[in-house]
Amino acid sequence: MNGYRIFSWALLISLAAPVFASASSMVMIPEGPFTMGQGDRPPNGPERRLFLRTFLIDQSEVTNEEFQEQFPNYRFRKGAAQHPKTKVTWYQAKEYCEKVGGRLPTEPEWEKAARGEHAFIYPWGDYKPKKRPHPFYSGVVKQKVASNKQDVSAYGIHDMAGSVWEWTADAAGSLKIIRGGLWNQHLDFEYSKAFEKATIPPGERLSFLGFRCVRSVE
Repeated sequence: MNGYRIFSWALLISLAAPVFASASSMVMIPEGPFTMGQGDRPPNGPERRLFLRTFLIDQSEVTNEEFQEQFPNYRFRKGAAQHPKTKVTWYQAKEYCEKVGGRLPTEPEWEKAARGEHAFIYPWGDYKPKKRPHPFYSGVVKQKVASNKQDVSAYGIHDMAGSVWEWTADAAGSLKIIRGGLWNQHLDFEYSKAFEKATIPPGERLSFLGFRCVRSVE
């Protein structure tokens, strides 16, 4: 079903929208309400119900190979073509998304894609896996995107609890909000909840920070 949804929307975009450079496969997140946040207090609260219009989001994080297609002078080590692009500033991530006809996701868009309509704690549901995550999924020891077959949301989006943190379009003062997991420091799913966040200066380039893009559906 997910494959059909991706294909059908890719076809619709190709027929109805301007032609942009190649980018990751995108998945449709349907219009409707969802629960954002957890608890009553910051940083993860207050919990509230929000309504979002339909949008498309990259199924996986942007890879080194995809980034190089838009920035030909970018170089990466052999064998890392399908690893998530990291050490990228917020400004560079924003520019990439605009080059491929998209934009960075807002916090609500990112969280709905990760939690689905049922306010899951983790992308795959509410249960914490018994097995500790492997360092290959940590964001420090890189692995190909979508390697962790468990880290998939209800919409079929990969790597939203592990791999690397991801830039969003939103800010808290002068800092940009990032979403994702915290395996890179703790290798523990306890720090990979889909409603958690952190803030980073937009000019930072970190080895465990990448991004994905979204596109509005008119």
